[in-house]
Amino acid sequence: MIQNDVPSPSFDTALLVEDEKALAQTLKIALARLDIRNVLHATTLESARKILAENTIDLILLDRNLPDGDGLSLCRELRAAGFRGTVLCLTAKGEIDDRVSGLDAGADDYLPKPFHWEELAARIRALARRKSEVPKTNALWKCEAEKLRILGPKGWVQLTPLEFKLATHLMHANGGIVGREELLKEVWGFRFLPKTRTTDYFLGRLRKLFENNPDSPKHFITVRGAGYRFFSGEDDVSGGLESDPRD
Repeated sequence: MIQNDVPSPSFDTALLVEDEKALAQTLKIALARLDIRNVLHATTLESARKILAENTIDLILLDRNLPDGDGLSLCRELRAAGFRGTVLCLTAKGEIDDRVSGLDAGADDYLPKPFHWEELAARIRALARRKSEVPKTNALWKCEAEKLRILGPKGWVQLTPLEFKLATHLMHANGGIVGREELLKEVWGFRFLPKTRTTDYFLGRLRKLFENNPDSPKHFITVRGAGYRFFSGEDDVSGGLESDPRD
């Protein structure tokens, strides 16, 4: 039974990619209870691609086992093309390796079937909050949570929800070291810590986006044996970027 939930207004339009008709119908009701009124539905990867090409989507609920392939292939395809919306994988594959694969493919969260509707609602609310969490910044680094972008040394950078969550979590530490375990729990939501280089991979992505020389980073730093830390690096950031050049 689906209970009424606190609305998640950060998501205006959701795409549900699910081929099980009964489950899809129930999910539509659940999303409506979360005040996500515009819910589009696809049963295959092909139909999902068509909907994505014709609509602006904020949230994707993505099944992995679809008639024409693995949903993760669509997730990888979207991230490679620059899609910045939120992706929540819903799948019967609940092993830790499957979850790691989903997150590495660019998903923002992973919910194994069967699941309680209350947990689904909580996950969606948490994903919505990620868009509104903004750390304290100085004049040289600015965050816009609603637009999922951060101003850094190279100008405004558009991020995925997961990239934004990781970057701002490090920024919240105000120069302190953040351990790998903390990131896996707080950013990725792991309850049990897997053996994975997911954090290194995503730190590498942030360096490519923000660092003038990703091979010699000055802002997103790895502290060997301890974790990661963020430096604003005011002396290394060029001036004149305090406002969005498009404004």
